[in-house]
Amino acid sequence: MRGALPLTALVLLLGLGWLFDNAERPGVLLSVGLAVVVAAAGLGWWAWSRVRLARERWIVSRTGIAGIDTMSGTQFEHHVARLLRTHGYTRVAVVGGASDGGVDLRAQTPDGRPLAVQCKRWRKPVPPNEVRAFLGALAGGHRGYLGMFVASNGFSREAVREAGDGMVLVDRHGLGLWMAGERAPELPPR
Repeated sequence: MRGALPLTALVLLLGLGWLFDNAERPGVLLSVGLAVVVAAAGLGWWAWSRVRLARERWIVSRTGIAGIDTMSGTQFEHHVARLLRTHGYTRVAVVGGASDGGVDLRAQTPDGRPLAVQCKRWRKPVPPNEVRAFLGALAGGHRGYLGMFVASNGFSREAVREAGDGMVLVDRHGLGLWMAGERAPELPPR
């Protein structure tokens, strides 16, 4: 799909050049030609975004909660990014890495609020120090962002207490419901 759009644009531009050289009113033809190119590019972008979203929905629907356990941390971050996109979140970006500022994903909620997400694909529950670190990231470089912490094996009791109302926690059960399309994580009201 990526190669077809530039090729189509090139053919259209060459055709427009020929028309421009061989027409009595080149300004009109150029205007019409540019409108056609813009419309074709817009249609191509729209079609590509629909195909991408359908593909992500298909991937999410085929991944069970047991599949999470075989993923690497980076694969898990990308999976959560797909979940966000398939549930109406926009501007989803995977930013995890050594200099991620304590945040793995950034997105915009369906109602337009900025969201920072921390993902942990661990074999044990997340301890309270990880929740404190994420709260610190939210208070520092991500002030004004809602926080969501997604953990493949849940949170310790102390971690849940530590989080309080400062962020949305998505444990293994909640992740399974989200992946099945039964219940997305509930965000705090505006």
